[in-house]
Amino acid sequence: MRDQKAYKRLVEIDHEVTLLSHIQSTLVWDQEHVPPSAQDQRASYLAYLEKKIHSLISSNEMGELLEAIETQDDPATEGVVRHYQKSYNRSKKLSSEFVQLFSETTSKAHYTWAQARSEDNFELYEPTLTRIVELVQQKAELYGYEDEPYDALIDVFEPGTTTKEVSLLFSELKQTTTEILAHKEDESPYTFLQTHYPKDKQELFIKEMLTTIGFDWKRGVLGESTHPYTITLGSDDIRITTRYGESDVTSPLFSALHEGGHALYEMGASNEVTRNLSIASGASLAFHESQSRLWENILGRSRSFWTYFFPRFKQLFSTQLEYVDLNTFMKAIHRVQRTPIRVEADEVTYNLHIILRFELERLLLNGELKVRELPHAWKEMTKELLSYEVKNNREGLLQDIHWSMGEFGYFPTYALGNIYSAQIAHKMRETLDIDALLAEGEFSLVLGWLHEHIYQYGAIYEPKELLMNITGEKASVSYLDAYLRNRYLKEYSYEPAK
Repeated sequence: MRDQKAYKRLVEIDHEVTLLSHIQSTLVWDQEHVPPSAQDQRASYLAYLEKKIHSLISSNEMGELLEAIETQDDPATEGVVRHYQKSYNRSKKLSSEFVQLFSETTSKAHYTWAQARSEDNFELYEPTLTRIVELVQQKAELYGYEDEPYDALIDVFEPGTTTKEVSLLFSELKQTTTEILAHKEDESPYTFLQTHYPKDKQELFIKEMLTTIGFDWKRGVLGESTHPYTITLGSDDIRITTRYGESDVTSPLFSALHEGGHALYEMGASNEVTRNLSIASGASLAFHESQSRLWENILGRSRSFWTYFFPRFKQLFSTQLEYVDLNTFMKAIHRVQRTPIRVEADEVTYNLHIILRFELERLLLNGELKVRELPHAWKEMTKELLSYEVKNNREGLLQDIHWSMGEFGYFPTYALGNIYSAQIAHKMRETLDIDALLAEGEFSLVLGWLHEHIYQYGAIYEPKELLMNITGEKASVSYLDAYLRNRYLKEYSYEPAK
């Protein structure tokens, strides 16, 4: 009885924490539209909520509840208890004052970063980033770690994963990527993709595409932002954004597919078992990324996907695509080209952008690199990995929002997500003829498979356990290696149609 009462009270607290988190997300949703003079006030709102959540998770009551609850047979119950056991152990190591300071600093940093990026002014951003790195280093020390500070941070975003494990996977991934890049770089301009594509028609096509893959418009909306993202404001309020460019049609298309993949996962993770609980979310950031990259790239850039969608796309943009057939279009969207911008990178070179950030973050946290040295280090590492000369800080270290949010340890989850996605797609192909289904527009069976094996479980299982449940194996680069080699060295190695 004591155990049941304790769990009931834990769920009550969980509901309150989830509610506060959704309120936080609501405040973040319109942060880009907050006037400059209100930035500090908005930061104080977010800091207050963060402090309140921290106080609930790190309270003595939470410790007593977790001690009273015995091992549960139900996986969902186990998932909630495990989540709070880890959160409690971590939160107890941070004071409420530190949590509030960290939140206020990073909330204010958003505006400073945006201004510095707009003006290409690293000097404006340097003091803020220096302070954030200092706070992140403090956080890592407070959390504690075995080998290096990065271990304490990556475990927040990808539970149970170590820096050493990531480094070994990335070493293999780097070799695969550089080998493919050496054989497949394509300098063709494909000017038909850079001509004028009216925004209203782009939005129409994107909404049709999202509807077809299963996006529930009763539970989600599509917005516009400088940096595309997905955010959950409630169990039935999942919002995504894209960034339109009337002279670059592929970026809005694939960013919308990417965020749509995140949204499908969030919608599936909130169900009758997990609803309004902390486990009504993805298993981890890498698992979330595996789903967004699955829809964006493995499915969304496949020939079968565009066999179905290209006729409608060409109908909407008949002038721009008058002399373009499916073969030429496929060649264009699979162009492999060195670019300085991560979010615009093709799926071959994308992983090199992540490896660059991973290595720089480790150096910063270990104290081997100072923030003032970042511009030079970024340029040198970009030259080494991508053979590209960075022209300015806007296309260098100012391009990403993550460091202004204090999210060191986040970037590796993008490449880990690519690894997971290829492994999951390989398993899905054992039971589904994916290409035949996509070519006919039959997306429901694909979505159903993902819901059955991934979405419905939310965060009930930790990522390593969930991946093992789905594929029977731990994370392996071999599936991503085979996928990339097949797609880029075989499938699309033909010349554009004349």
